[in-house]
Amino acid sequence: MANEMSFESAAAISFAKALATHILKWLTNLNRAKGERQRESLRAVNKVVSLIRKTTAYSRGVRLGQQDFRSEAELAEDWSDLAHTLAELELTGLAKKCDLSGRYWADSAQFTPDFLSEADIGFQTMEKMARKLATQIRARSKLAPD
Repeated sequence: MANEMSFESAAAISFAKALATHILKWLTNLNRAKGERQRESLRAVNKVVSLIRKTTAYSRGVRLGQQDFRSEAELAEDWSDLAHTLAELELTGLAKKCDLSGRYWADSAQFTPDFLSEADIGFQTMEKMARKLATQIRARSKLAPD
């Protein structure tokens, strides 16, 4: 049990360091970017939060027995489109999570529960990442909050 805890702690620390390094590199590049690119980045990051809200509402309906495959196809497309936008803006960590969310809504059976747990694509994790990035973009670019 202690080995499992230390492995999980080491993995979490390793992930946090990699994420911090990526964010620092991205922020350095963002400082060189023009205002429009910063606004595009902020809009894309804010879209993550909006899409989380939409997905949360749909998920509540699923729990109540109201599954709709057309809505799931739309969610898959929305998450995938957002993943592409974030990747173009070099927000790769968040882009990967959005891509996995799109793939999940297209066909959740393609993932094992262990993979999903490790991928950590939960709404809270993704929203926390998005809000942190939005705060950093605003601070670096002097853009006003929404």
